[in-house]
Amino acid sequence: MEASEITLYKTLNHELETIINTCFDEIFVTDGNGKVLRVNPAGEVFYGMKANEIVGKNTEELARKGLFSPSLFPIVKERKERVSMIQRTRTGHTIHCIGNPSLDAEGNIDFIIFTSRDLTEIRQLRDKIERTEHLLESFQEELEELRRFQNKDPEEFISFSPNMRKIVKMVDKIAKVDSTVLVTGKSGVGKGVIVSLIHKKSNRSKQPFIHVNCGAIPESLIESELFGYESGAFTGANKEGKKGLFEEADGGTLFLDEIGEMPLNLQVKLLKALQDNVIQRLGGTKPVHINTRIIAATNKNLESMVEEGTFREDLYYRLNVIPIYIPPLRTRQEDISYLMDYFLDKFNKKYGSSTYLSLEAENQLINYNWPGNVRELENLMERLVVTADKNEIQMIDLPQKIINSRNDDSQYLIQINDICPLKQAHEELEEQLIIKAYKKYKSSYKVGEALGINQSTAFRKIQKYIKD
Repeated sequence: MEASEITLYKTLNHELETIINTCFDEIFVTDGNGKVLRVNPAGEVFYGMKANEIVGKNTEELARKGLFSPSLFPIVKERKERVSMIQRTRTGHTIHCIGNPSLDAEGNIDFIIFTSRDLTEIRQLRDKIERTEHLLESFQEELEELRRFQNKDPEEFISFSPNMRKIVKMVDKIAKVDSTVLVTGKSGVGKGVIVSLIHKKSNRSKQPFIHVNCGAIPESLIESELFGYESGAFTGANKEGKKGLFEEADGGTLFLDEIGEMPLNLQVKLLKALQDNVIQRLGGTKPVHINTRIIAATNKNLESMVEEGTFREDLYYRLNVIPIYIPPLRTRQEDISYLMDYFLDKFNKKYGSSTYLSLEAENQLINYNWPGNVRELENLMERLVVTADKNEIQMIDLPQKIINSRNDDSQYLIQINDICPLKQAHEELEEQLIIKAYKKYKSSYKVGEALGINQSTAFRKIQKYIKD
């Protein structure tokens, strides 16, 4: 190797060392077997140990010694994918740890990079900081919205994950123009919130915002609801005729939700309205000019519907001028914790309570796959606030399907033989679980990991229930 190459490698190595050592977040690197390869100074603060005391040790050994709990390594090793978790460290820090495995060509783990951020102060400041940033970015819009909705609660929009931040930036851009927008995504991801946000940020914000669910209106009525009708258009019609929703939304925004449910025979009429800004009432002969922005949303695959002949191709492309896809909640873990905090605060205020999540329950919810997305999370938070017996929500308070989601192969069989006070049932169940877990694992650390509690708690409960 030439001297110039050696010099280059030394320079690059020095730069890398500087970046790692000055990073505010912890960088903790292991090999595929859990042997620690690297810890930066931020990690030394978390664990109260020097890097040279940690490097070379196994993560499971460190977890048993109480440096951090619970351990993230076995989960990343099993799943071979990015996983995040909230941990507590020996020095009393609460950290948000993310494990990212690096795989070789055969799919085996070469090494795992764990990055952690201290949540102790961040949790207290994050809402204030984020809201301040949003306020600075759109100060005038927020002031106008405050004047318009001063007697209403503003609709919150949580966007901390990178992909949702991109969507919010896109919303800021497209709100300023009148292009047609098609919002897609699974049920419950927040399509309606995005559409409402577009309208609020647009120059049409003071004009009507009409939301119509195309799947909720009977097929026989949807044409008259959308386009209106003239006097005598059909039996039972209003003698004076009636404006349709296109006219009601004139100057503002018409939100066509579940556009995939639009009957095929009406799609031609909708296409004409989009292209010419002209509609014709049912039973009418005169064109009605409109100035209405159309935003559509669906949880269906319109491209597949076009191929199947159940949705017009020309209408699809006319709607899909600006597409926005909202990813499912399971793919944006960064938002989950903030959403839980927001909804807990919302329902605590609503019901006059002070409920909060235990660390174990929060970790379980963060790693749940949320098939019902944000709507499911919101409904669960309300349910937990209303039904919780204590201020702290424990693992046992969560729905069984969420508890079981910790391990798809796990089966929890609980048999109730008679009615007894809930406190007694809780204690008896706890005792049975501790005894059963200890007989199987013979280790307080493994008992804690299996039951979703930290090692010190597991040790105390083993001493309480198991008499040698």
